[in-house]
Amino acid sequence: MSWTSKHWTGSLRALLDGRGFRQLFACRLSSQAADGVFQASLVSYVIFSPERATTAGALATSLAIVVLPFSVIGPFAGIVLDRVSRQRVLVVSSVVRTVLMVVLVGLILGGRTGADFYATALASVSVNRFVLAALSAGLPMVVDVGRLVTANALSVTSGTVATLIGAGVGSGLRGITGGGDNAVALVAALAALAYATAALIAARPGRFAFGPVETVPWQGAWSQTRSVAVDMADGVRYLWHHGPARRALAALTTSRAAYGLVLVMTVLLYRNHFTGTGGGLAGLAAVVAASGAGTVLAAVVTPRVTRRLPKATWIALVLVAGGVVEIALGLPFSSPLYVVAGLLLGFSAQASKICVDTIVQEQTEDAYRGRAFSLYDLLFNLAFVAAAAIAALILPEDGRSAPVVVVAGVGYCLAGAIYFRAAMRHPEDRVIRAVGAAHPTVPVPGTSAADGAPSPGGSPSSGGVSSSGGALAPGGTLSAPPGTNVPPATNPTLTT
Repeated sequence: MSWTSKHWTGSLRALLDGRGFRQLFACRLSSQAADGVFQASLVSYVIFSPERATTAGALATSLAIVVLPFSVIGPFAGIVLDRVSRQRVLVVSSVVRTVLMVVLVGLILGGRTGADFYATALASVSVNRFVLAALSAGLPMVVDVGRLVTANALSVTSGTVATLIGAGVGSGLRGITGGGDNAVALVAALAALAYATAALIAARPGRFAFGPVETVPWQGAWSQTRSVAVDMADGVRYLWHHGPARRALAALTTSRAAYGLVLVMTVLLYRNHFTGTGGGLAGLAAVVAASGAGTVLAAVVTPRVTRRLPKATWIALVLVAGGVVEIALGLPFSSPLYVVAGLLLGFSAQASKICVDTIVQEQTEDAYRGRAFSLYDLLFNLAFVAAAAIAALILPEDGRSAPVVVVAGVGYCLAGAIYFRAAMRHPEDRVIRAVGAAHPTVPVPGTSAADGAPSPGGSPSSGGVSSSGGALAPGGTLSAPPGTNVPPATNPTLTT
């Protein structure tokens, strides 16, 4: 076995040996598996029910109803996550979603598809913003900075796989029980049980096991609401002044818009165009499964690649490759080729997301992480819904449109190319932090190489800004300020 394989295995073992990480990991797996079951019930009832027609406009409207309002919830989630126990947020959120699933069961049994149904689904998805943001914001509390890439690769990818497994179980149960509304209601009931299980698992860790390190006393709902605008503006300024995070988020947001076009088109193709054995819900499930395989592959490959390449370079490469794949495999409009494209685009999406998650975590102090990931969600969702709305205007009912394929592919390529060009102008974007090695590529002023103690004004876990102008990441690592000579990639890593 190569050193790389041994190092990868050792990094995973070191992560799983940490009790805090195991607890957060269990919370993620249980919650996202329940999300998969819920999504299976929602997709089966709204999109692939034989009694209900699906057009581009109807699909885009459904996505907007579900996605846009919880984009408004996101900033409030960030304020909460920076002020109260993130572990308590995970528990309460799972309990609330359990209750909402019970309500959804009743609505499905009644054949409801109006405002009450969408409001309940919207509430469940909105609560999920608190859960996902809490899981991301809590990760640096249980993992040192040198292992964040590995931790993100394992956590995010395993969570995606758990969602796919949950969706597969839900879809399988629907198929076994007949596929009608009663069958979908049974799937929603299974989701309620899964969320209740997630609440029990989240109740096991200590109250502040996942942070925040310092809490601000709760001042009442009205006072806190009035402070949201000020706090979020402060969060925006904070991210804006952390260039690596700002540039990475811009690139991934652009690719998310391209993804929105592709998603609406793909659902319509499998709903209305691919009508043979490779079409319908089964065909779309094959694409989703292939995408899941791509996410697993990205989790294995990305930590290894980022020991030798800057994360910015890897993000640019996979985004450009995703654009090429979209055009090359999308234009023939062949169901088997869309399955292959799902694998490769799943790899591209997950590889880039692992790196961007890590960059944001490295560049953000704990006191700002909740807001940072809420803003992250907000950007993602606005780009996604805007693209879906455009797709609704230009896509035909069967989803087949060569111009949309080309526009989506070019969007991926531009996101990667522009980001790469920007990263090449900023040395701090080209620092290589090896997986498992909390190494300062540029010495931190006032820091001892033996103990890694930060200079005054920074702390190992703070992610503050050093007096030299570089961004001090959690763990005492320093991104090079503009004008600093950065060692070449051929001599990238120091051991812990």
